[in-house]
Amino acid sequence: MSYATPGSTWLELGPGARSAGLAEAMTASASGATANYWNPAGVGLYGNSMEAMYADSWVEGTSIQYVAGAFDLGRFGFGASAHYVGVGDLDLRDRPSASPIGTFDARNTSLGLSLASDLAWGIRAGVGAHYLDEQIYVYEAQGWTIDLGLLRSGLWQDRIDVGVVARHLGDMGTLRRVSEDLPATVAAGVRYRPGIYGEFRPALLVDVSKVRGYDPTVKVAAEINVMGYLALRAGYTTGYEARGLSAGFGVMFKGIRFDFAYVPQLSDLGTETRYSVGGEW
Repeated sequence: MSYATPGSTWLELGPGARSAGLAEAMTASASGATANYWNPAGVGLYGNSMEAMYADSWVEGTSIQYVAGAFDLGRFGFGASAHYVGVGDLDLRDRPSASPIGTFDARNTSLGLSLASDLAWGIRAGVGAHYLDEQIYVYEAQGWTIDLGLLRSGLWQDRIDVGVVARHLGDMGTLRRVSEDLPATVAAGVRYRPGIYGEFRPALLVDVSKVRGYDPTVKVAAEINVMGYLALRAGYTTGYEARGLSAGFGVMFKGIRFDFAYVPQLSDLGTETRYSVGGEW
């Protein structure tokens, strides 16, 4: 497997504890505040929502923070988001040496706005625009990206949702005389909801995605909603040497939702844990 240019890969660290528990199979199921990232066509699809997320230990010293909102404006949906990825206490060297002369931080920020609209035949389209800022040691660069998405919900007796998205299409400025290629991504996904079985409402999700510089990946996941108050999640990602299984749960009560995800890493990178708190109305 090959990788995108260093310095741009932070954009691939998508937000949300629910998404992490579902192995990021989100293209057809993004509908809340995190749709600002996963598929802008889902912004405001099922009402208004807000979400704040914190993730730790993707690798030692790495943190991910995300705050977003999505609002239902009738035929249209509007969203806004702030996405931060930081890495602290990196060793600083001015020559090959076993002993660093100090440490430095890397800070990456994305600020975005999204707009979605209903089209014909039940299709919903969305577009997102993001301003990027990267800071590594004393160097800084800015850039922009555009996301484009389509979503069709309620196919085959309201059991199947399908979505497609193109993310991170844009340009990044020069960082220390190096021009970076952003990790442009295309993805397609399906969510299948077989029905209601007593108090259980299961869903199966499949995503296929291709990131610039990466081999294609397949993500499969399952989510079971219990009595409308509890959601159990598990997923599996292929094509990544450092990631495979993931799991998580969500608790919902009176419009408030708490989500947790646990993602073990396979290459001695530690364990990622994510926490999200959100509201829907």
